[in-house]
This record gives sequence, structure tokens and C-alpha cells, in this order.
Amino acid sequence: MIRVGLLDTTVPGHRGSMARYRELLLAALGKYYPDTFQLSVEYLGSEGQSSHVPRRFRMWHRHWQICKAARRLDTSGYDLLHLLDGSFGYVIKVMRRHEILATVHDVIPRMQMEGKFAGAPPVRRGARWLITQAIDGVSRCRRVCAISQSTARDLARCGCEPAGGIHVVPMAVDAEQFSGERLSPHDVGLDRPFVFHLGNNGFYKNRIGVIETFAKVDPAMNLMLVMAGPPADDTMRGLVARAGLGPRIVFAEDPDEDLLSRYYRGAAVFLFPSIYEGFGWPPLEAMSAGCPIVASTAGSLPEVIGTAGLTSDWRDQQGLAAQVQRLIRDNTLRDQQIAAGLERARTFCPQRLADQMAAQYESVVGSDQ
Repeated sequence: MIRVGLLDTTVPGHRGSMARYRELLLAALGKYYPDTFQLSVEYLGSEGQSSHVPRRFRMWHRHWQICKAARRLDTSGYDLLHLLDGSFGYVIKVMRRHEILATVHDVIPRMQMEGKFAGAPPVRRGARWLITQAIDGVSRCRRVCAISQSTARDLARCGCEPAGGIHVVPMAVDAEQFSGERLSPHDVGLDRPFVFHLGNNGFYKNRIGVIETFAKVDPAMNLMLVMAGPPADDTMRGLVARAGLGPRIVFAEDPDEDLLSRYYRGAAVFLFPSIYEGFGWPPLEAMSAGCPIVASTAGSLPEVIGTAGLTSDWRDQQGLAAQVQRLIRDNTLRDQQIAAGLERARTFCPQRLADQMAAQYESVVGSDQ
């Protein structure tokens, strides 16, 4: 039995992609390798955020807490440590362990720091130092798992050279969570067909581009747009008001898993024009729900989507809008894309994740024997 400590930098109970990745790993390895691995979660971010800390110092306070927890952590009971989020790679430099594997989801902050994204917010000096420390820490791992070929290439370009190399272990989707019969707009409280988007307010999610693309779809199609995620910021709401789209756009704030599944199954099209993605879970979820997708060609999205979706460059809003219209007007194309998406989603199954991660764990532990 190989004892693995999962180093989690989220706060217990926090919802988000990193928490979901943790739960996916636990479930997949627990189901397919119950007698091979004993997994335990170590919450390095468990202290949360202290309200007495001034706002301008809160980011640094959180990183200090995580470093302190990593330094104090008793790792003697583990054969291997797995840092679930390489963005916190600096903790590796304080742990003094050789048997560490890290998963890197993306290097967006590093690319942003290098000016790869025109118009993105500037990265300040302190954050630049932290980003550099994270990449340096990841380089000290025994090996690194990147969630896509795109992320692996970006890591290599950043000079990340772990002793055991960079290996691609793609994410997975639990198809049962999103599968089910197709729904009507009425099943989610709407009175007409709708385009669906899911994302946070980070610049790379291009939520402004979602609204601008939707504005270019033929109004005669009488569509609505549902944008799920955190509350819309002032820039987004201002754009909606100026474009006169208020009656046609719904902001669904942080829907639970049941409602999210129903949005996927009820939408006419899933629209995802990201500027960059380290992997891109939402298109995979949409495909597994039988929802046809229109997405950008940025980052890892071509790896995830393959030929099971219609794509355009994220800057080509007219082209993206045209793809949305094609899927709605051409029933034959729509049925073909739905079938291709369902087949594509099945290849990103939990068992594949478990098999590939198990191989990585065994390689790290075996190299020490």
C-alpha cells in the first residue's frame, strides 16, 4: 500500500475547481485502486482568511499561512506527497522532501507577467516574485503532471525542468453528473431557447467577449443568454445596459451542481470563447450533457474538444456568432455535434485519470527503491 498525502491549498468546504480536482482524484483512485493507494488530504490553507488583516495584505497573509502549514506538516507517514495546485509550488522549497509530485493546471500568471495577453491587468512586483518562486518550486519536484499538452509546453518554455520530467495527465469528467434527458428552456425557468456560458470573472475567461458575441447573433432568433458563475462586475453590467441586452441576459450566480446540469441539458448552445485555458472543464461537461459547443481555439481547448465542437479564434466574435447560428439552424449538424461530443466526453473518464495518476505515483515511489 502506497501512502499518498494530497497537499490541498484550498479552505475546507470551499467550492471551486481545485476542490473538485481533489474530490475527483479521491473518488477515481478509491474506486479503481482501493488496495494500492492510501490517500489522505492535508489542508495547507485550512486557517482561511482572518478578517482583522487589512485588505491590501490579505493575499500575502494567505500565502504566509500556507507556507507555515507546509513547514510544520509531519510528512513522515507518507511515501509520496502530491501538491494538487502547482500555483503554490513555493511550498516545495520549505518541505525538504524528495518524493513530491505536483499537478500544474496552467501558467496563466506567468504568461500574464510576460505580457502574453494584450490588455490583461499588469502584474505587480510582489506578485511577480511569488509567481517566479512557484515555478522554481515546481521545478524541484520529482516529477510534474500537466493537465494538458498545452500546459506542458508552457511549463517547458518557462524553464521548468523537474528531475522526472513533465507528464500529461488530463482531467476527467463524471459523465453521470451531467447526463440525462434533454430539457426545455421552461425546465430552467426561461421562456425561449438560450445560449449558455459558465466561467469566472478572470480576464482570460473573456466574459465581455461572451456578451459581445451574443450581441452579434441575429436578434430574429429570439435567444437568451445565461451566464453562470460569480456575480457580474460593473464592466459587464455596463456593457449589457449600453447594448440594450438587459431583458435577454440572465446572470445565474454560482448555481449548484443540479441547476448547472439542467442548464447544460437545456441550452441550445454552450459558448466558451476563452482567451486561454489550461484545460477547459466546462466544454467537457457540456459535451457529456449532450449540449453542442462553440468555443475558441485558445490554449488547450483544441485538445479537449477535438472535432466535437465548432470553433473560431476568440477575437473573431462575428465568426463565433455565426457558429452559434449554424448549430441552431442546422438540425443535422447539431445532431452530429451532439453525438461527437458525447463520444469525446467518454474518453475523459475517471478510470483513465486513475490509471494515469497511479502510474505516476508508482514511478515516483519506485525510483526511490
